[in-house]
Amino acid sequence: MKEPHMKAVIQTALGEPGRALALTDIAEHGELSPNDVLIDVALAPVHHGDLHLIRALSGIPAQPGHVRRGSEAVGTVRALGAEIAKKGELKAGSRVVGFPAVGAWAERVVVPAYCVIPIPDDLSDEVAAQLFINYVTARMIMRGLRKSVTQDALSKGAVLVTGASTVVGRLLLYFMLRDGIHPIGLARSEASAERVQSEISGVSVAATADADWRSRVASYADGRPIVGVADCVSGALVGDLVPLLADDCAIVTYGNLGGGPIGLDGFDVTDHQYVVRGVTFVRWFTEVPPDEQAADIAAAMKLARELPSLFTASNTFNLEAFQEAIAAVERPDRSGFVFLAPK
Repeated sequence: MKEPHMKAVIQTALGEPGRALALTDIAEHGELSPNDVLIDVALAPVHHGDLHLIRALSGIPAQPGHVRRGSEAVGTVRALGAEIAKKGELKAGSRVVGFPAVGAWAERVVVPAYCVIPIPDDLSDEVAAQLFINYVTARMIMRGLRKSVTQDALSKGAVLVTGASTVVGRLLLYFMLRDGIHPIGLARSEASAERVQSEISGVSVAATADADWRSRVASYADGRPIVGVADCVSGALVGDLVPLLADDCAIVTYGNLGGGPIGLDGFDVTDHQYVVRGVTFVRWFTEVPPDEQAADIAAAMKLARELPSLFTASNTFNLEAFQEAIAAVERPDRSGFVFLAPK
């Protein structure tokens, strides 16, 4: 009997997504492991982190000669492994998110049951598909910031948030305002800055396209020392921030949208005693206790209901147009999330 196949975006070479990725028919899963779940993918987001992984991959395994791509998906349960089926917590047809769902840029994806989150009917696919990685990443950044800066310093100072127009950036601004921290956003353009300020009441955002943006940041700080930076841009921008930062400032980095190494030299770090901390959502699975994980998931769904404007959608592309989706993700001033839809 002919082995069943499905369409999937795979990485077959090293380097830029334009030449490293291909859409192809690949063999479907074999028999499910006892604790696995097979999901029919409805929507899979295209994250900047996905593109970073494609560019950073050091090698392709000889067998099967490719790596499947995509990291999160919303869809419906198609089949369950024997142990999960016995428990009765999930059923075929249940609407779920795979978080993470490695290989989600495909018609179907197999996910360990502990990575499967049932989704209530009142959350749209567009919100559910982008919700958890973004929310958890933002929570991990806040945890990293609090590890690096005392509560007293946070309450008396200000924190810069680069990439303020991204979902994670907007979540950070929201969290900080709610927690009594004085945030200042940095966006690339004036249009992006104005959009964020219209979405999140009470936040100030400067546009780095403005030649006088440092003066605007200083005025937004209103005399407070800048004691922290939540940074997804990295590159030269971090070096440009140095004149604004207080001694002992914590730079919490979680991305590299600007490209290149972080723009600090040894004297910057030693002279000002900066703390540089890296953060990734992956550590949430191993470092955050199960009760806190459950609280994060519940809080994410509550916030999505209360402030859906934080989780906007931009464009949806079919699998055949995956290169157009990648171009849309990297387009300046994108105003919402980009998705792949297998059907």
